[in-house]
Formats: sequence, structure tokens, C-alpha cells
Amino acid sequence: TLGKLWVKDVAGGALRRLTSEGEALELWPAWSRDGKALAWVQWTDAGLGRIMVGDAQGRNARAVTQQPGHYAVPQFSPDGRTLVFEKRSGGYLTSPEQSENTGVYRVAASGGVPVLVSRGNSDPQFGADNDRLFMLGRNGGKLQLLSSDLNGEARRVHAEGELANDFRVSPDGRHLAFRQNYEVFAMPMLPG
Repeated sequence: TLGKLWVKDVAGGALRRLTSEGEALELWPAWSRDGKALAWVQWTDAGLGRIMVGDAQGRNARAVTQQPGHYAVPQFSPDGRTLVFEKRSGGYLTSPEQSENTGVYRVAASGGVPVLVSRGNSDPQFGADNDRLFMLGRNGGKLQLLSSDLNGEARRVHAEGELANDFRVSPDGRHLAFRQNYEVFAMPMLPG
């Protein structure tokens, strides 16, 4: 993001800014699967962060979180109706304010009150289904790929690795990729 949202056509051409926001940083952009909407975190040191959603050209931006916080990695559900994101704690280089109740949350893409899905997990992502959320967690020093419903119930462990440092689910939910020892691997995602 380089602190602002920029796009460039894959065929070439000039970079162009998507938004006209002044001083705020724009971080962790995520496209909806249909390419019609974009979510990102808008951050200022004084006002902290908020999750923003706009159209594909960065116009008509609106905050979907009303309370400031240390938000990160927003992701759209496949149908584009729900956003999931992390609420992190601050401190050290950032303000410690609004650091309570960390975890993975969901909120309607149109805005509303965020709902806690899970504490202690990170990197929320969707596969093919709107009602199943994948997250990263840890157990005994091993990184896990977990999933739950949107209320944090019906939890499952799908993969675990002692040396793995990331898991990503494919958009169709049929494969997962993981990084380990500076290499990337892909494998089928078994149901259940």
C-alpha cells in the first residue's frame, strides 16, 4: 500500500491513487471477490484506525467500524456482505488506547456493531463458503489453520505445522497453501 492506496493496470500505464484522503495512512487493502468493492484500514496516530469500505475506484468511502481501534487485515466474505478483521492491541510505537478485547471480528460490509468471533487467533480468511471462517492459531508452538462458523462455534483444525509460518485457503476452498523454510507448498484441502 505504501501508506496510500494505489493501482496500476497489469498491462502497464501510470500509477494512480484510489482515494483522496489527506494525512491518514491507508493499509491492508482487500478487494471483494466480484471486484466491485474495496476494504482497507484508515489510520492516524491521533484517531487510531477504522475499517473503511469504498467502491472499486476508492470512491464513496465510509467507515464500517464506529469505534477507533488497532484494526488489521480486513477480508470480504465470498458474497461481499460480511467483513472479517483483526482487532489488535497497541503500545510501544502506537497508542495503547482501545487495546482491549483483541481478536477476530465480523461486521456487515454496510457497517454496524462488530461481533467477536474468536480470541487469540489471527489472519481471518474465507474459502468458498460465506458461513465458514478460517484463521491462524497456535497450539504447543505449532501454527494451525483453524475454522469456525461466524459465531466462533463448530471449530475444526485443518492443518498444523511446526515449521509452517502461514496458511492460505484458496477461494474455492479446495486447496491450501503454506510457507515453510522459505518455500511455498500447495495441497488439497480435505473436507471435515
